[in-house]
Amino acid sequence: MNNRPHPKQIPVKWLIGLSVVLLFIILAAGLKPRGFRLTNKVSWIKDQTGIRFSRFGIAFTNPFNDSSPAKISGTDDFSLEIALKPAGYRGHRFKFILSLHNGKDSEQLVIGQWLSWFIVMNGDDYAYRRKTKRISVEAANAVSASPTARFVTITSGKEGTRIYLDGEHLRTQKDLVLKIPPGGNAMLLVGNSVYGKHPWQGDIYGLALYKHAITSREAADHFQRWAEDRSFAYAEDKNAFALYLFDEKAGPAALDHAGGNLHLEIPPRMQVLEKRILAPPWKGLRFNRSYIADMILNYFGFIPFGFILFATLIRFGETFEKQGVFITVAFCFSVSLALEIAQAWMPSRSSHMLDLMLNTLGGWSGVMSYRFIQKLKGQLFKVKG
Repeated sequence: MNNRPHPKQIPVKWLIGLSVVLLFIILAAGLKPRGFRLTNKVSWIKDQTGIRFSRFGIAFTNPFNDSSPAKISGTDDFSLEIALKPAGYRGHRFKFILSLHNGKDSEQLVIGQWLSWFIVMNGDDYAYRRKTKRISVEAANAVSASPTARFVTITSGKEGTRIYLDGEHLRTQKDLVLKIPPGGNAMLLVGNSVYGKHPWQGDIYGLALYKHAITSREAADHFQRWAEDRSFAYAEDKNAFALYLFDEKAGPAALDHAGGNLHLEIPPRMQVLEKRILAPPWKGLRFNRSYIADMILNYFGFIPFGFILFATLIRFGETFEKQGVFITVAFCFSVSLALEIAQAWMPSRSSHMLDLMLNTLGGWSGVMSYRFIQKLKGQLFKVKG
């Protein structure tokens, strides 16, 4: 007679229920919007001309194609004027106020905000790790750090790039010549990037773009004329190739008053114009506390699921016991892949290859943990027997 004790087994229905609960928790965590809503957070300002960007908003034009009267690709000199008021100067994320994008991040023209700085550059070196040339000025007033309306003028051409605040010339960078993205299909975006992951918050009261570099006198004059009535109507006779007065007060678009039909669309729902699915592991890699914590969570979050799922499978017979490792790891991979693809449509989340790898590794580690514990328990019961 065999008097060796046997370990008690958890009922299969409990294991199935626990697997379902863990799967639900993983899906809920992976699809958590983190502040994102489907509604496009752009609204018309009621008491004056302008539009207001709240969290996760965007406005954009159709591409400046070759047949458009506003074709600007290949333009040697250009200028841009924008009147705006940031919602604040907090947060260390790089925020897109405006960009011209032709499908290539390396060629885009960006006006962004980082803390209290306005930054103008070509490319996607937002963190300045590659030391890409840029020009920047501090947006906060010397007297007060609270946001106020600012009139920003940027000119660029063969003589370099200049930036003005409220008509005052603040900086010249002679070795920086900014470029309109080539190819004839650039589109103008306001308040966000094409990926929807760089939302800017604040008010924009007017916007004008020119095919020439305006002079310092013109920059000062344009500011004075705007300051009189807070309107960009003065630019209607200044040969702008795109002009937005934001005086419509309602509707799905801000009209282009330069005659180029480059109307700024304001869709009712937030749109991600370019979806980045499974970005490579080195893309956006950084070693700050939140990033490392996210990596740890992606790995350890799948260990319990892999553990319980494998424990459930081996209770269904010899076939599942032999193929249990493969089935469990493949299922963890599939769940993670589905989440990463879904996150590409959510501006508040990132679809990343590294997350997929860590999730799958976590599921495999859960399987190995179960097998190790079972082997250890078997040895202990042999000793007791």
